[in-house]
Amino acid sequence: MLTTEGSKLRWLCVALVLSAVGALAQSFPDDAFKRGLLALKDGHLEVALSELTTAEQRSPTNARIRNFRGVTLAALGRSDEAAREYHEAVRLDSRMEDAYRNLGLLEWSEHHLDRAGEDLRHALALVPKDSFAHYYLGRVLLDSKEYAAALSELNRSSVPWPQDADFLIQVAVAKNAIGQREEGNRTLDRLVAIPLNTTQSIIVADLLLSAKRNEAAFHLLQELVQHQPSDGQWARFDLARAYLVARNYESAAARVHDYIETSQKNLSPTDSASAWSLLGIAEANLKNSDVAINAFHHATKLEPSNDEYCLNLTRELMELSRYDEAIAAIQAALVANPKSYALHLRLGAVYLAAARYPDAEKSFRELVEANDPLPISYIGLAQVLMRTGRDDDAVVELTAAEQKLGPSFLIEYFRGLALKRTAKSSDAVSAFTEALHLNPSSAEAHRDLGSTLLALGKIAEAISELKESLGLAPNDVRTQRLLTQAYARSGDRNSARQYLDAQKDSAVPAPDLQGDFILPSWQYPPQEKRD
Repeated sequence: MLTTEGSKLRWLCVALVLSAVGALAQSFPDDAFKRGLLALKDGHLEVALSELTTAEQRSPTNARIRNFRGVTLAALGRSDEAAREYHEAVRLDSRMEDAYRNLGLLEWSEHHLDRAGEDLRHALALVPKDSFAHYYLGRVLLDSKEYAAALSELNRSSVPWPQDADFLIQVAVAKNAIGQREEGNRTLDRLVAIPLNTTQSIIVADLLLSAKRNEAAFHLLQELVQHQPSDGQWARFDLARAYLVARNYESAAARVHDYIETSQKNLSPTDSASAWSLLGIAEANLKNSDVAINAFHHATKLEPSNDEYCLNLTRELMELSRYDEAIAAIQAALVANPKSYALHLRLGAVYLAAARYPDAEKSFRELVEANDPLPISYIGLAQVLMRTGRDDDAVVELTAAEQKLGPSFLIEYFRGLALKRTAKSSDAVSAFTEALHLNPSSAEAHRDLGSTLLALGKIAEAISELKESLGLAPNDVRTQRLLTQAYARSGDRNSARQYLDAQKDSAVPAPDLQGDFILPSWQYPPQEKRD
């Protein structure tokens, strides 16, 4: 998300010239160089280039001339020639920080992020307090999605942040990604106070919803609805989608119904399918299952090659234990989209949920044998093997998956479960410990490690892990039962009673085999369709 390249480069040129022209004009005897600098300062780029070219011909080994000629060429949009001048400048003077910084800016404007970062870090190694270098390194890191490092660099710079919506959106995303919620909200405040185009408005509305600032998001999208021409029905869809994200399902359903009824004749199959899927999600959350399933069927018929619509349909069918219908829907969708990984994986999951284990095993094995780069099909296969009493085979499959795919929390966790079921408790402890190394915040892994330690008679260690699990999932009845047993075995009857009483208000959560609904993407005006 860069501002206009020319204005960006001109800004740097002016800053460089204003800070350097006086001293250089006094210290450098070449009149052509002086005239070139003054022309550059005044924005007469062709004159500046002519004069600097003359100066370079007279003093071909002068790194300063090379650097300023590079600045001029960059401002003229002649990037390749500018890069050659900067490279020549640093070859002539390896400590010329200006040339490294300018080269970094040029590489950034060309979106060569790795090279830009390298050049800007080189500049900072020479002059650690260069605010421009810190600022542009921050911009490079933002584009690279290295958010913590990006914000650190931007905060080390004294360069004022531009009132540029795309830049501020990147900053808001970065702050949200690293958990700086309050700072992110302040950036959102800046964004809603400046003019936004349609695309920026939708992105900011999405960020506001993520920050639970639902009313502000609704207001922004309602303004889009009011200010769009009569054919701007996409804005109505986005408002309905926003209500769905905010879990106001009744408003979402009402608005998407209105969108479908008023726009159906003008909608493309893609937009119509998105609307029906959105309606299905809203109605499913309102527990209007038949209406939801009908809506999902509409979506799949309109766009049979889009596997997301079938995934939403089958999720609702699985929720209702209508497994045969789910299987039939997936098989039909695979005719239109035979290479869909997600559909093949969902087919295995439905077979597993329906206890059709031979079919589930076949589905998961086909994915494994096709060298699935993700661990999910291996986990599915392991679940089938464990449910059919082949725990040793599950260990073998998961060990092979780990060797093929490398470290994975899911593989280690399920390998621990399989090892535990084969009575290899010490090996299971090692597997669960490695899983927690990869994902320390997993309540399930802490619970199963605690359970295994309890079986090994390591009571104190078991209690520690189980309490850690309960801290992450406070109402998990399985963990409460295990803590009751652990404290009873330790002789602490009061604590055992405490955890026994807590179980009365807890329920065992069912395993989630179907995943969550997949929201359709935001809609944009036709001229602003995004990748």
